[in-house]
Amino acid sequence: MTSLSLALALSAQIQLRGQYPLQFFFLDEGFGTLDPELLDTVITSLEKLHDDRLAVGVISHVPELRARLPRKLVVIPAGEAGNGSRVVLETL
Repeated sequence: MTSLSLALALSAQIQLRGQYPLQFFFLDEGFGTLDPELLDTVITSLEKLHDDRLAVGVISHVPELRARLPRKLVVIPAGEAGNGSRVVLETL
């Protein structure tokens, strides 16, 4: 919760310094070590943050978190055959 609060506070301070409001920020979550109850609290908090004026992007490998996010940009790594990486939009 402290990490999430710090990220949100830093985002708010960056918003206040800019001439134009940023309408999104990315959070490299680091929530992999949270117990299921605390993870649910964090996810619920992130869901409440999203509105028409603010989007929160979460970089995550945690399946429970990924399952609750309604839209995902999934990065598919480059293949061995030399293909480049791809980005796919997934929606619930």
